[in-house]
Amino acid sequence: MLSVSGIHKSFGGVLALAGASLDCAASEVVGLIGPNGAGKSTLVNAISGFLVPDQGMITLGGQPLQGRSPQEISAAGVARTFQNLRIFPDLTVRQNVEVALLRARRLNPDRAASLRTDDLLETFGLASRARETAGSLPYGTRRWMEIARAMATAPRILLLDEPAAGLNDEETERLHQVITLIRDRGDVGVVVIDHDLAFINNVCSRLFVMDQGRLIASGVPADVWRDPQVIEVYVGPGNRADTTEPIR
Repeated sequence: MLSVSGIHKSFGGVLALAGASLDCAASEVVGLIGPNGAGKSTLVNAISGFLVPDQGMITLGGQPLQGRSPQEISAAGVARTFQNLRIFPDLTVRQNVEVALLRARRLNPDRAASLRTDDLLETFGLASRARETAGSLPYGTRRWMEIARAMATAPRILLLDEPAAGLNDEETERLHQVITLIRDRGDVGVVVIDHDLAFINNVCSRLFVMDQGRLIASGVPADVWRDPQVIEVYVGPGNRADTTEPIR
């Protein structure tokens, strides 16, 4: 299990995280939501080693992660995607996945040994485009490739930072299917940040809501959407947070 407790982080005297917490177990999908500037991506950056927390505890399977480099945290079993796609545009789809798979086998051979490039490409619907350069792909397909590349590292926890951003309705439904597949076929826990609340509602079993660097609510979606503080700072009065339509 990933356990994040009491994380604080300041930038030049500005408090970005003020005791933020969440947890995610294997084969679970949880959502991390909140208004822009709430500290969601900062928290994910702290979990994945791109930022060092000033205070708090981050553990995976009981082993501390804070203070480790992104490479060490990746080797421990945490993979992530980014708001802005980070791919190798001049490499083919297959090569993008193979780079991650070879690195995973070097750093974590026991977990990565059973993974194969062909299996990953097939799972994520990329087999027919394996020889195309990544930079030539449509935006949605690049998203699948980035997730496939993250899964090639054989993670125990997958962090998805706004994966539905820029996707159309058909692509968002495909993303839902991909995340469900990850949950159902392995021992991977998934943390999803997104502003498409219909998508979040459909894919996540629990939600964590942040505002101004603090955790203001957590629980199953039905309970979270009834929380007065969530309604006030995020959903807004008069809106139905449990709607099946996206709330932007």
